[in-house]
Amino acid sequence: GAGVASQAALVADLRRPTLLRRLGIEGDSLEGFLFPDTYKFRPGSSAEQVLEKLYGRHKQVFFQLCAQHSAALKRLRKQYGWGHEEIVTLASIVEKETGQPAERPLIAAVFFNRLTLPSFQPKLLQTDLTIVYGCTVIEEKSAACQRFSDRIRRIHLEDRDNPYNTYTHVGLPPGPIANPGRAALEAVLAPAKARYL
Repeated sequence: GAGVASQAALVADLRRPTLLRRLGIEGDSLEGFLFPDTYKFRPGSSAEQVLEKLYGRHKQVFFQLCAQHSAALKRLRKQYGWGHEEIVTLASIVEKETGQPAERPLIAAVFFNRLTLPSFQPKLLQTDLTIVYGCTVIEEKSAACQRFSDRIRRIHLEDRDNPYNTYTHVGLPPGPIANPGRAALEAVLAPAKARYL
C-alpha cells in the first residue's frame, strides 16, 4: 500500500537470516509463514514491521488450528516426524491447487495417500505447481528451469536438479511454495477420509 515498505524491500527481508532467526524460522525464507489477510499499516512501516505482522497472524491462526486438531498434530509428528514447517509446506501446495476452500480437504487427502498408501510407489506428490515454483522463484535455477517459459515440458517433469520437482523427488519439497490461508492449513490437519490417488 501507499507509504508502506516497497516490494523490493519485502522480498529482500523475506530471506534475511537475522530476521528469520529472530522470528524462530528454521528454513531460509518466510515464504509460507505470512498469513494472507487484510492488514492496516501505518505510513512509513518498514518491511520488517510488515513481515512481522503477517508472520504473527500466521502463528496465531496456526496455533489455534493446532489446538483444535491436537490429535492430528500428534499423529503427524509420530507418523511422519512433521512439525510446523512440513505442515505449512503441504498446506501451501493445497492452497495453490484450488481456489475452492471446500475442495481442500480432499486435495490434502490425495497428497497424504500418495505419501502413505503402500500401493503408491515411489512416494511422489507429483504436482506441477512445485516445479513452477522451483523454476520461477528460486534463484539458483537448474538447466531445465533456465529453459522454462510458461509451460511445463517433459524436460521439467524429468528434471532431477530442480529440488522442488515433486515428480523426481519423493516426499515434500524443500519448503512452502505459497502462503496458505486457514482453509488450506486446516485441510492438512483434517484431510477428507478418502482413498483417491
